[in-house]
Amino acid sequence: MLAKFLKFIIALALMPLLAAEICTLIDLAEAVPAGRWHEAWSISFGVGFVVWLLIFCLLPRTLWLYVLGHEFTHALAAMLAGGKVSAFKVSSGGGHVITDRVNWWIALSPYFVPIYALIWIGLWLTIDFYYPLKAWQPVLFFGIGFFWAFHVTFTVSMIHPRQTDLSREGYIFSGVIIALINVALILLLLSFLTHDLKWSGERFWMQTQRCYAWTGREIGHGFEWVEKTWRERNR
Repeated sequence: MLAKFLKFIIALALMPLLAAEICTLIDLAEAVPAGRWHEAWSISFGVGFVVWLLIFCLLPRTLWLYVLGHEFTHALAAMLAGGKVSAFKVSSGGGHVITDRVNWWIALSPYFVPIYALIWIGLWLTIDFYYPLKAWQPVLFFGIGFFWAFHVTFTVSMIHPRQTDLSREGYIFSGVIIALINVALILLLLSFLTHDLKWSGERFWMQTQRCYAWTGREIGHGFEWVEKTWRERNR
């Protein structure tokens, strides 16, 4: 119970940081020259994203493929955290991983790690090392958009009150962490693709200061209101 309460406090403390990320993402999107959105990478990424959305909405859902990636990410996160995986089960109806270590990183990693997009990028870089694929870069960005959309759609569809990964860590903490890291990855990806990494970092730092300053002021106003109300009632 104490652990969940502490995570709740941490989630509240991280909310202004999430707001700063969103503000930075908006700033970056507005600052990108209009012509850059018509470059090959952005068109390819967008087409890949839309293609998966159409598949997700119009065709039978490949749930077993998502479950495979979901459980694999749990297992990988556990191993990276120094744990051992003793069981791994996947089916179209669900799956599970049994490990000797459980923490928020292991429990929530499938919701913010776009595993298939990372596998796609890893395969591309491996092949590109031996056989340069510069001329085929639109295919790379199409795949990133496609698999990122896969991650987003299934992640959103799998977030519900019955999801034990979320209830174990606390719904508010889980929601903030999932949103925080997903938005951070999108911001980082867009910054790399638009070559504005330094500007994005500076803008993010400025927005972080603004969001926490605003939060501090509002908390101060809240305490003032409580104090004023208390005094009026005790006159």
